[in-house]
Amino acid sequence: MALAKIDARLLGLAGVVLASPVTQRVANYLNHQPSLCPLQRFTGTACPSCGGTRAGLYVLSGDLVSAIKLNAGVTIFLLVLGALVATGHVVPAQVLGVANPYERVAD
Repeated sequence: MALAKIDARLLGLAGVVLASPVTQRVANYLNHQPSLCPLQRFTGTACPSCGGTRAGLYVLSGDLVSAIKLNAGVTIFLLVLGALVATGHVVPAQVLGVANPYERVAD
């Protein structure tokens, strides 16, 4: 069981490393597009989640400075969540409500 957790973590880390150039490119592309946020479009004021998608992409690509400039709250949330998942304190399948295939369900 512990070996499976280590393998999953290494696989996740490899995925992040391999996705870095792609996510960096997508985030740079989105930086040059008009905002889809209705509040910002109508009032000119950014909502608390504005820039969150681009910040998440920059976190995945490893560019934390750009992520913090776009949305510090989302950046910190993603880093803390990543740390909790990496240390095993949070299991994504349990948070998302995914059933355990090995658990027997009452008939």
